Amino acid sequence: MPIRHPVPDNLLTQIGDMTVSFASLEFHMQLMFVNLLKQSARIGHILASQLTFTRLRASLISLYKERYGEDTDFHLLKDLMVKAGKIEEERNLITHSIWGRGETSGSITRIKLTAREKRGFHAEYKQYDEKLFREFVANMQKLTEEIFLFDVEVIQKKV
Repeated sequence: MPIRHPVPDNLLTQIGDMTVSFASLEFHMQLMFVNLLKQSARIGHILASQLTFTRLRASLISLYKERYGEDTDFHLLKDLMVKAGKIEEERNLITHSIWGRGETSGSITRIKLTAREKRGFHAEYKQYDEKLFREFVANMQKLTEEIFLFDVEVIQKKV
């Protein structure tokens, strides 16, 4: 008999939504990178595809600063990238954890085990339910829209 995880289908759907929404966020950031690079879209996508999410964020900030300086829009971009970094952290925790039964029938427990030189072994537990996943995904989708609008209303008008 195969071992089955304890995550119910409705929460698996939320994790799937998170995965697809994160890919959309990253794609829209890559589009902005392509526009800031001022190269062909093909060249831009070749370079963007080689960047981790963290390096993509740093590259967006650096390219903008190099092209346009530290204007008001630069500070808005930095704020957007800080939000993206926080979303990436939570997404990574969700993606790279193991899952156990929750404290209630509608929840599951994220279990993250780490061992670091300074702290040693550490176990972190957090309860997730459908509402928490939905809120996280909604925040991710809102940020994607903000990044899209920044690209269209700021970057593409300056190019």
